[in-house]
Amino acid sequence: MSKITALAADAMALNLSLTGIKVEEVSEGSEAESRCEALLQDRLDVLIIDEQLRDGFSDRMKDRLKRHSGEPLIVYCPAFDEEDSNVDAYLSAVIKPAVGFEIRLV
Repeated sequence: MSKITALAADAMALNLSLTGIKVEEVSEGSEAESRCEALLQDRLDVLIIDEQLRDGFSDRMKDRLKRHSGEPLIVYCPAFDEEDSNVDAYLSAVIKPAVGFEIRLV
């Protein structure tokens, strides 16, 4: 069974926990960044990070996440309350690097 953990705050933490995923609920700022550091060291298969938390990370941490490869697979979860989100483009950006080809949802 895959080991999946999400790092999220507020409503996003609740939404993700309703799916059955283990959720580390944190507040914005240094607490979120330090928990992310710790989770990257855990033996996880997938780490889901709330995009709003990632936006508050330091430049050093953002760069580390950008350069990260291997396990855990890092997936960013956008805020569901945004109206202008382009789901197809987002899924393509996440799936194509992971599997090596583009999957289009119709």
